[in-house]
Amino acid sequence: MLFQTVYSQLLANRSNELYRRLLQIFVYPSIWVAGAIASLTFFVQDTLALPPDWRPAALIFCAALLPYNLDRVLDTFIQKIPDSKTQAFFQRPAVLLILLGAAVSTGTLIYQAPPSVRWVSLGGLVPLIYGLPLFPWRSAAGTVRWYRLKDIPGTKAWLVCGSITYAVVGLPLGYAMQRPDLSVIMTALWLLIFIGSNSHMFDVRDVESDRQQGVSTLPLLAGVGGTRVILTVLNGLSSVLLAWGWARDLQVPGLAIALPATLLTLIYVWTLTPKTPRQVYNIWIDGILFLPALLMLGFR
Repeated sequence: MLFQTVYSQLLANRSNELYRRLLQIFVYPSIWVAGAIASLTFFVQDTLALPPDWRPAALIFCAALLPYNLDRVLDTFIQKIPDSKTQAFFQRPAVLLILLGAAVSTGTLIYQAPPSVRWVSLGGLVPLIYGLPLFPWRSAAGTVRWYRLKDIPGTKAWLVCGSITYAVVGLPLGYAMQRPDLSVIMTALWLLIFIGSNSHMFDVRDVESDRQQGVSTLPLLAGVGGTRVILTVLNGLSSVLLAWGWARDLQVPGLAIALPATLLTLIYVWTLTPKTPRQVYNIWIDGILFLPALLMLGFR
C-alpha cells in the first residue's frame, strides 16, 4: 500500500513536471499557436487548389512568433498578465532570443520570396504594432496616456483575426502568384469567422484584465452573453455563405470540414467563461485552429 502511494506520487510529480516543461517550450513562447495558425495555410492551399508549397507556412509560423511574444512582453509592463507563471516567463531575457530568431527567420524568408509575397507581407505590420503605445492623449486632469491600436473600442480581436486571415489566405496566393477570386473571398470570410470566434473568446478570458486597463473589447461592450449571440449569428451567416458557394461549385471549405469545425466552435463559444482555466484556452482553444488541416488530411 505504501509502495503504491509513493509510486502514484512519483507519477504525479513526473506528469506535473512534464506538463510544466511543455508549457515552457511550446505554449508560453507561442510555438503551439504559431503552428496552429501556420497549419491553416495547408488547408487554404488544398481548398483553393493551389500548388503545394511549404514556404507560406514557414513564413507565417516565424512571423506569428513576433507579435504574440512581443505583445506578451509589452503586457508585462503595460497590462499585467493574470497568470503569474506566464508573467514571469515573459520577463526573462531569454524571450529576446525568441524574438531575435523569429525576426531573422522572417526577414530571410521575405528576402527570398517573390515580390508578390513581399507586398502581401506589408500587412504584417498591423499585428506587430497593434500592442505598441502609439497615440498620446492628454486627459482633462493633464495626464498623458499612450493608446494602442487594440485600445480602439471593439477592435482588439478583429485586428488579430483579420491579420491572421489575411496572412493564411494572402501568402499562399502570393507564392502561387494568383489573384483573388470569388472562391478566395468566400474562403477568407469563413476563416475570418472561424478564427474570429477563437480570438473573441480569448477576450472573454481576459475580460477582467481588459476592464481594468480600459480596453473596450466585444465582451465588455456587449457582455459575455451578447458576445456569444453575436458569434453564433456570424457562424450561422458564414455557413449560409458556404452553402451558397457549394451550390455554385466554388472552391470553398467542404461540408465535411466546415460542419464539425463550426459545431465545435459553437460548443466552446457557449461553454467557456472568464473563470475557465487559462491553459484550457492556451492549449485546447488555440489547438482548434489545427482542425481544418487535420480534417483535410483525414478526408483525403
